[in-house]
Amino acid sequence: ALESFGRGGYLAGRLRNSWSVADPHEVEFRDGIHGLLVWGLAILIGAVLAFAATRTVAARADLTSPTASTAEPLLAFELDRLFRSDRRPADTGSDTEIRAQAARIITAGLGHTGMAPDDRAYLIHLVAAGTGLLQPEAEGRVNQAIAQSSDAITKARHGAVILAFMIAASLMLGAAVAWLAAAFGGQHRDNAVAHRFWHRWEVNRMFFIR
Repeated sequence: ALESFGRGGYLAGRLRNSWSVADPHEVEFRDGIHGLLVWGLAILIGAVLAFAATRTVAARADLTSPTASTAEPLLAFELDRLFRSDRRPADTGSDTEIRAQAARIITAGLGHTGMAPDDRAYLIHLVAAGTGLLQPEAEGRVNQAIAQSSDAITKARHGAVILAFMIAASLMLGAAVAWLAAAFGGQHRDNAVAHRFWHRWEVNRMFFIR
């Protein structure tokens, strides 16, 4: 990301029209602003592409599993352990719907208010009916699942905070790199610095590559 911001900023400064009559600080400022414009345009395009990709993935998920809970992928392992059983009782309904209900109950109960007694009792009933366990065993499994889910959600929140901080830091560094690269490109433009790469591919009037 830093390299792409730097290349874009350098090209913006190098290709900008020169202001020979302006103060050198003003020229550097204008070059830096052009670098920031490239930086902002790149962020805008990236945000639009990310939003479009997210909408596409969400639409496909809704088509393939219309009853799935958004919390279920995060708590998939905890839900597997919650409804794990060696003996399958009679049909109690759709496993997908039961897992979605359990995921919603657990995530709602991990808020500041805690889990309501009726929700906890209903979750224990779901586990007992879905696994064939006795009431005390189902209650112990629910308590363990709640503790594990709380730890998983806490780790996910910490990871999201760290990821957001790293993205923000990289974007701020990208802005600085784009500014400096644009100013550097402006200096090369004003000093008529030509890179060897362009000399290597320079074409003469007879259209032969030297």
